[in-house]
Amino acid sequence: MRARERQGAAALRAVGARPDAEYRAQQLTLAERPVGMASPWLLLDAESAETIDDRSYRGVVDAMAVRLRYSDPAIHRLHEPADLVARLVYDVVEQIRCEAVVPEALDGVRRNIEWAFRDWNSRQGITDTALGMLVFTVLHVVRSRLVHPLQNELIEDTIESTRANISPIIGTDLAGLRKTVDDQAAYAVHARRLADAIADMVEESSTRTTSEAASSIAAQLFIPPDWSEDTVDDGIDGPGRTSPIDRVDDRALDVVGGYHVFTREHDVEHTGASLYPDAKRRELRDRLDGEIGAQAVSVYMVARRLQRLLLGAERDGWSHGHDEGLLDAARLGQIVANPAQREIFLRERWRVTSPACVSFLIDNSGSMKRQRHETVTVLIDTLARALDLAGATSEILGFTTNAWNGGAALKEWRRAMEPEDPGRLAELSHIIYKDADTPWKRSRLDVASMMRTQHFREGVDGEAITWAYRRLLDRPEPRKILLVVSDGAPMEAATMNANGEAFLEAHLANVVAHIERDPRVDIGAIAIDQPVDIFFARSVDMDLNGTLTLADYRVLETLFTH
Repeated sequence: MRARERQGAAALRAVGARPDAEYRAQQLTLAERPVGMASPWLLLDAESAETIDDRSYRGVVDAMAVRLRYSDPAIHRLHEPADLVARLVYDVVEQIRCEAVVPEALDGVRRNIEWAFRDWNSRQGITDTALGMLVFTVLHVVRSRLVHPLQNELIEDTIESTRANISPIIGTDLAGLRKTVDDQAAYAVHARRLADAIADMVEESSTRTTSEAASSIAAQLFIPPDWSEDTVDDGIDGPGRTSPIDRVDDRALDVVGGYHVFTREHDVEHTGASLYPDAKRRELRDRLDGEIGAQAVSVYMVARRLQRLLLGAERDGWSHGHDEGLLDAARLGQIVANPAQREIFLRERWRVTSPACVSFLIDNSGSMKRQRHETVTVLIDTLARALDLAGATSEILGFTTNAWNGGAALKEWRRAMEPEDPGRLAELSHIIYKDADTPWKRSRLDVASMMRTQHFREGVDGEAITWAYRRLLDRPEPRKILLVVSDGAPMEAATMNANGEAFLEAHLANVVAHIERDPRVDIGAIAIDQPVDIFFARSVDMDLNGTLTLADYRVLETLFTH
């Protein structure tokens, strides 16, 4: 048995291109650290490891090896869901992608994996439960699309009913998996959506508590006991894991997940003052003040709540004339004149402040042109004024494009004979309505530019968030909050037509996940129309078609109360 393990480990190192890989006692390790994989056909216990034939054993090892070779653990972890069922499905779907991209030059590896998978089908037992049947169906549906068409009539009959039930739910993302199989970052967006959809189906059908359900799921699906968020290791950081702050490199945001840009020459940065003439901005400000007055919300009450949320204190000199504290040398003469005098001590004086910077990043795409953009302006303007009163600083930023459908960037690409995979094709327009160093009173007219929509076009969310995040990192305030206001996924026609629909979404997901690992910045989102929880761990859905409520003005408390 040990001889077969040594041969398997040698194959694992060769095919997986990882000299630190080892496989012993049915456990894959990298640099002596265990690596968790939950795909059921890769999980061997002691009995099955002894009884399966050599080719099936080699197929299991080869399947693990291609996972090491073709899957970037960092990208995989960026999108990994927390729910146990969703994580299982997500892991299975990524394993299938790795098996699908094995090149023809490794035909022996492909045939070994297929042999092992078919052998597992003949002896698997997860279809004994409804949940097991669901996962079994998903993996066969995905695998038949990406790796090998299903040619087993017994399996076809077994999964037919379940497949009919889930196909309408996962159909769109199933097609997305096939289109993006060669791009892990784009593929992961669809894999996460598919996994979440399956987990939602399980949750709707379960009445048990979370812990009971999790234990039952683990037992039903043969998930290894050490496969958990705290213990699964991917071996990418060497012998010791680094802290989250060490992992965050904001330069990586420009290229995370393979993101790239055809040209940045036409990108521009505007101020709110540069968008419209003074007279127009004064007119817009009057209209905005009227709408704010109609809300009947006390900005002072909002400020007090924000001060409690962002509460801090700083030294404000010394307070004299106390009967205890530090001895005040200037008042020693009082003791000589009057030994009963006790008010000769001083204390440090502190004042309440809010050492925080809140950056509001507003989607200025064309879909925001309806009445909602005015309500967004009312909300953000009021919050910025309240933050000023609370002693905090704030920025109000916007993002759109400088032209529809690519503009000059698209023309340059066409003149270059339209090379494949050009990356972002758009003229970005980033707007500073209010910077952090300018008080709200001096920015009132510039902020009012958000009330007009002539500059609203398309949106590249990922790069806009990167821009706002870097501005926050340059601020001196110890607490930094980035709040994104968006009505859905990014949309820029030229880029999506040339690179695929998932290109911008994948970058947005990667950027947000990257920032969420940075303890220096808290990031969250207000979702308008469409939920954005697939991108943001912290988000709230807000209906801005009517009058704002007090709950709407508590959005910062809802998202960022620790």
